[in-house]
Amino acid sequence: MRKVFLLSMLLCCLVGIATAQTRRLTGQVVNNENGSGLPSASIMVKGASQAAVSDQAGKFAISIPSGNVVLVVSSVGFANKEITVTNQTSLTINLNPDSKALDEVVVVGYGEKKKKDVTGAMSSLQSKDIVRSNPTLAAKAIQGQVAGATVTKASNRPGAPYAITIRGENTINNSTAPLVVIDGLMGGDINNINPNDIQSMDVLKDASSTAIYGARGANGVVIITTKKGVSGKPKVSYDGYAGIKYLAHIPKLRTTDQFYKLNYTDRIAAGQTGTVFTIAEQAKIDAHETTDWVDLATDPGMQASHNISVSGGSENTTYRFSGGYLNEEGNVLYTGFKRYNLNAGLDSKISDRIKAGFTSYVTYSDQNWGSQESLRGVFRARPTGTPYYKDLANPSQNGDIDVNGLAIWMGINDKQVPNPLSDIDPTTSKLQTKTINAIVNGYVDINIIKGLNFRTSLSASHLGQEIGDWRGMWSKSQIGAKPRTQLDNKKTQSYTIDNILTYKTDLGKHKLDFTALQSAFYQRDEITTIAVKDLPYNSYWYALQTGTITAQGSSLVERTLSSYMGRVNYAYDDKYLLTITGRADGASQLAEGNKWAFFPSVAAGWRISSEKFMQNQSLVNNLKLRVSYGEVGNSTVNPYSTQASLLNTGYDFDGVAATGFAPLNLANKDLKWERSKELNFGLDFSILKSRLSGSIEVYDRNTVDLILSQKIPNLTGFSQVTANVGKIQNKGIELTLNSVNIAKQDFKWTTTLTFTKNDNKLLELYGDGQLVDKGNKLFVGYPIRGNFDYKFDGIWQLVDSNAAKVYKQVPGSVRVVDQNGDGQISSTNAIDDRTYLGTQLPNWLMGMTNRFNYKNFDFSFFIYYRNGVQYSNSTLSGTFGDIGNRYNSLASLDYWTKDNPSNTYWSPFVANPYRSAINYQDASFLRISDFTLGYTLPQSLKTKLKMSNARIYAQVSNPFIFSKYTGFDPEFNSAIYQDDVPSVLVTMGLNISF
Repeated sequence: MRKVFLLSMLLCCLVGIATAQTRRLTGQVVNNENGSGLPSASIMVKGASQAAVSDQAGKFAISIPSGNVVLVVSSVGFANKEITVTNQTSLTINLNPDSKALDEVVVVGYGEKKKKDVTGAMSSLQSKDIVRSNPTLAAKAIQGQVAGATVTKASNRPGAPYAITIRGENTINNSTAPLVVIDGLMGGDINNINPNDIQSMDVLKDASSTAIYGARGANGVVIITTKKGVSGKPKVSYDGYAGIKYLAHIPKLRTTDQFYKLNYTDRIAAGQTGTVFTIAEQAKIDAHETTDWVDLATDPGMQASHNISVSGGSENTTYRFSGGYLNEEGNVLYTGFKRYNLNAGLDSKISDRIKAGFTSYVTYSDQNWGSQESLRGVFRARPTGTPYYKDLANPSQNGDIDVNGLAIWMGINDKQVPNPLSDIDPTTSKLQTKTINAIVNGYVDINIIKGLNFRTSLSASHLGQEIGDWRGMWSKSQIGAKPRTQLDNKKTQSYTIDNILTYKTDLGKHKLDFTALQSAFYQRDEITTIAVKDLPYNSYWYALQTGTITAQGSSLVERTLSSYMGRVNYAYDDKYLLTITGRADGASQLAEGNKWAFFPSVAAGWRISSEKFMQNQSLVNNLKLRVSYGEVGNSTVNPYSTQASLLNTGYDFDGVAATGFAPLNLANKDLKWERSKELNFGLDFSILKSRLSGSIEVYDRNTVDLILSQKIPNLTGFSQVTANVGKIQNKGIELTLNSVNIAKQDFKWTTTLTFTKNDNKLLELYGDGQLVDKGNKLFVGYPIRGNFDYKFDGIWQLVDSNAAKVYKQVPGSVRVVDQNGDGQISSTNAIDDRTYLGTQLPNWLMGMTNRFNYKNFDFSFFIYYRNGVQYSNSTLSGTFGDIGNRYNSLASLDYWTKDNPSNTYWSPFVANPYRSAINYQDASFLRISDFTLGYTLPQSLKTKLKMSNARIYAQVSNPFIFSKYTGFDPEFNSAIYQDDVPSVLVTMGLNISF
């Protein structure tokens, strides 16, 4: 017993001694210039393993050894500081803004460069900027956050891709998408990568920046760097959220009473025959009962994302592994998007001279878009329709059919719009895309001698896609016929080998950086298609042998690109900067003699703020003037544009039908690259002790040798040939501003604003002096993507009866402008009253993010404005159709009658040959979105829970949108085929790290 007692006392003493050896220190890390707390600052005990990270208010708590210790404190954008702690239990640590903040490294293509040394036009987004709005697709993060970039979604369907253009559209027939480089792999798909795995996105905009990519850089370059491991003990992080998508911003449709007034009361008043309603419809009318098809076909959708990563490593080897899952349900029933991704990366210092590593990324997605017609049918179905067969008053009157309990004709004598609930049913219609994308990049980096490095890398990607389109017996396209289906299988494989030699030397005030590159790229695209009809049962796109083949085919496209590049960066006294780049590309797409092209660029910078005459002032912290010129090419040309091709065709052979081949197009061995030449002026600045910083860009880009189909004399046997015959100009201004509006100890408010103004103009067409191509809506002197039609001039009124007769019109008809005043509306080549109305390209864009921090709370929201886009409203002209055809339509359509002399919408009871003119609408819009409120746990609590970070938040996306556009979403023009309704997303999320 005595031994036990003595042992217990000894243990207590040891514990006491151990406890006495450490003590708790609390404090706050602040900005020495304004006293505001610095979040995410690192506090480490020098020579020991103890470390802590400050919270949103800059506060921290750390266990330190007893006695005197030295703390090393650091924060991004601030100078590191070492502090000796004696017997203090609490202290405030002041950090000074670091003049070396400009030494932040950005990716510029085949290398990195300090931000202060950048001479071209580029923008960078870091991880926190990318995940700010919880985007399901990474491209969304660029919208409004990168000046010069236009990002537009294709539809509201879950998983629908975003399109990106940088500094306007440089081509007419070819792709305007920028080159995407993912961890060195050229040609990646930005929509296939999980935003949570991205460390940074660097957007290269001017030709001097993109010339390093030569024939692939004409549309700009987006360089994506995925997250890498950091040496230290393993760090486990989780980022996830869950939420609900609610229907929002949906146009109101007519009620049964409004529909009856339109199609019966007002028709009778106009002297026409009123619509004859069936017994089933009349029962609805008498009961004033409206069928809400939108409510029946939609539901709130769940959306959830879960991402977990593990990273760490030793001094010589670092690693990072991550996995992610996204589930986005559509608001239209039975639609959704699921994505699974795995990411692995390893970097190792094998010896003092050799480094090696790899990154691999695999994504699998399943996109179920349901029926192409379902949503369109929902908005075209009459409010007098009866959804379910059992509720029909007299089903035999219109030959209605019971299909799984649904009334296929809804008790209506109209066979154009079947019951939309039937099309929504996945046993009736289904459109599904399954995609697997794998990317692997491996490298070896060898330091040959001091300053001289050789790096070789191999990147490979595989994209496999299966697209199935099933139309059952009671889908709109079949209606009683046996099912049909189509199956497309697509496979794309690409490989890139880069050998890079770099040499850096520092000769006092002179700094030189040489880069030489040899690169080889190969891509193979395979597509197989089969379409089958008369399938005996619902087999989707399987058991195709049971039906009748209606179409089948396959294709193979291969392309290669061989490149050599050289780049020289020179800096004198860190004030005068010069970059010269030249790249030669040889591409397989073009014919001999035109395969190779050389793309040069030169850029210069002057760091004015480093001059002696700027030293004795406190207003300007940084001021750099840049100018650049570069030439780049467009390599998205069809690989076989230069060759003649054959068409499979039938012909008569001695009275017997035979199959053979005929020439499809004329070869053009002179076809060459589209080429862009760009001059850029830029100014980077930081003033008021970095309270306001940003950049201004002014550019003028001319793209020559546009590839278009040019008409040729019929005596050649062909009507047209692909040739280099056009010229486009894009010029504009870009502005990026970062401001610290308020910076107090417990409160901080910052704003980031981007502004983009781009003027697009077609300068030359076909090279023969032709100024107008009405068929393709191309007009020299105007932007491309133009609208060409009659100009709406209101509605003919009763007082205008005599004037309307001159144009063979009557009151209630659409009035258009007689451009030449000859008393007639014409559309011939000689006399044409149609005119250029506007463009589908934006005039200017603005994005603004506001962030607020109060102690441990953070709040932010995002504003996005787009101006100048004009659409021929596809929803108005297609989905809601011609209200004269008795389809449901917008309740807001204020149509003309004698008792309601509207000047905005025509009468459905008179002839309207020019009614398409009313569809052209301004699609400018203001969206206020991404309201986010977060709370970071106090440092003391995180320490107790052994967490390095813990934050919870709530977010509301897309709650407010303001626009005169009457379609579903002014961001894109849709007749809501394969579409979903707009929605508001409300989520709760969690970010934790151990």
